[in-house]
Amino acid sequence: MPQHGGKKVLKVNKGQAQAKFLEALALAQSGSDELPNEWIVRTRQVGHASNATNTPLLGTALLAKATNKDINALALQTAVHRGYSARGVAKGVLVPMCVEHQIDLRTTGAEPLNNQPFFSKAQVIKDLIPESKPTARSELEFLIQCLEAADYLEGESALYALAAFLRVRIEDGNKATVLTLAGSILTLPILSGLTRDFINKNREGGRRGQALVAACLDLVHPGMVRADAINDPSRKIPGDVAIEITEEPNGADLLIPFPEKHESTKESKNTTVVLSAEAKQKVVTQSEILQFAERLAAAGIGKGLYVAVDPNQADLEVEELTQKTQDRNGVTLRVITDPERLLEEAIQWSPFPLEQCLQSFPQLLVQRLKDFHCGKDSQYEWADLLSAAASEADLDQ
Repeated sequence: MPQHGGKKVLKVNKGQAQAKFLEALALAQSGSDELPNEWIVRTRQVGHASNATNTPLLGTALLAKATNKDINALALQTAVHRGYSARGVAKGVLVPMCVEHQIDLRTTGAEPLNNQPFFSKAQVIKDLIPESKPTARSELEFLIQCLEAADYLEGESALYALAAFLRVRIEDGNKATVLTLAGSILTLPILSGLTRDFINKNREGGRRGQALVAACLDLVHPGMVRADAINDPSRKIPGDVAIEITEEPNGADLLIPFPEKHESTKESKNTTVVLSAEAKQKVVTQSEILQFAERLAAAGIGKGLYVAVDPNQADLEVEELTQKTQDRNGVTLRVITDPERLLEEAIQWSPFPLEQCLQSFPQLLVQRLKDFHCGKDSQYEWADLLSAAASEADLDQ
């Protein structure tokens, strides 16, 4: 191992780093729900920083740790203990590989680590940004927390953290696009069947199921559905989707008209969560559902929806289960295990005419695919299914 001024100096082999990148990319694109949520949260928060360079810096450190477990994740140069050339890894591997695979790193230059405040620095420390710039300083301090956590990674844990980083960058790099669908109206049996096929074709770690639940609740509670920032560590509400009511000063409920183009409800100090929903696209047990009911009760939420739509889901003895949640926790819980039934019930209980629901639901699902950070191709896949079904229906007439 080379020495530099009495310090260990490490190298990241370019070929090995490229191989680790491709291995992590395959995991990121697999739809696996085994990627570490803490690294999804960290990457997403770093991606919101005003300094776009924070993102490729984090990616460089994760790639380096996945390739050589001994490197110092906070190092930028070889002048520090366990130092390595972060600039070389970014320029030689991370950036060109991301360009090749169309992954957005938030920066466009070939050498992002030449940007301030990291240019010519030996290591990432909080004093790179003065306290007189509180926002940028706070963002840097969070980045340092991420790098400190990365320094403990090795082997599979480092690879999966890198995969989580790549998944977020794939998702968030394309999240601004919301596809506008054609106005064809399908019958309820056809639409519900397409919905079932769509969420099961690629579960995307269960995010398609979450998007489905949110879109269905949009039909029943238009303008009251909160489903953004579900990975926000500050979020205290159990579940993936919540129904919030907003009170006007006189105490009357605020009625919001059915939106032609959905906009996610934002948090307000005058809102109350009246229902929370959990969506799972994996086999679950009664115990997991009972634990969800306990979390609802602890949060003071009296109504819940649990959607378990894995095709291999065993019988949950729903009637007995919901009675338990009522007796033990005082929570009214609805459990649904069929995605077609979920959509059919949502349309049945929607305050709007059948035709309007059938027309609006496909676009609502597109919006929710975006909100839940589904892959860039999911919206087009959904649109293609709808278009093919509409064409087939026209031929049958």
